[in-house]
Amino acid sequence: MIGYLQGEILENVDGKLLVGVGAPLTGMLGYSISVPQNAGYAANRVGERVELFVYSHIREEAFDLYGFHSKLEKELFLTVLSVNGIGPKSALGIISSVEPGEFVDAIIQGDQAFLTRIPGIGKKTAERVVVELRDVLKKKVDLGVFSIREGSRKWTHPISAESISQSSLFQDAKSALLGLGYREQTVHQLLNRVLQDENFHPQRAEDLIRTALQQLA
Repeated sequence: MIGYLQGEILENVDGKLLVGVGAPLTGMLGYSISVPQNAGYAANRVGERVELFVYSHIREEAFDLYGFHSKLEKELFLTVLSVNGIGPKSALGIISSVEPGEFVDAIIQGDQAFLTRIPGIGKKTAERVVVELRDVLKKKVDLGVFSIREGSRKWTHPISAESISQSSLFQDAKSALLGLGYREQTVHQLLNRVLQDENFHPQRAEDLIRTALQQLA
């Protein structure tokens, strides 16, 4: 199973990236990977390096790869894929067409009218999505795996500092701060200090990063 790839973009056409892995002098191996068809992926240019979190879908007649810029997108894809009757291509089309926070919130709220406006989701599918994913997504929001788009809907649920410190939200903030050149020990201490504020309930990694950097100002 392939779960992660990092390499050079050799081609970007119609929702597929051809990613070359390896050194040009010793030989590259090219992987054709289906990705969401939205502006973020259309902006990937030939010659650039890219990292993708990959889902491998193996069938008797094919071995298909689906790639995502972030762990969050892959997790959302896998969550949608768990719904009875939704395959990888349909799941990819769904998350290509909607902002993740709005999608998660619509399911939690049971907003089937919103869901049926998403390409690939009819009335019956919308009903299944709500029934099968509502409780699952509530738990994942509580753990900080997913967040609700700020100001988009009324449903909110504060996340505990302990849950955040174990979540992908925390890990994404940590990776971003390490990428800015801060030492790992400093990053851990800083993020944990920020999370001690009982009135601080971050919904996105960006909220953690911004508040942490303000502490350093």
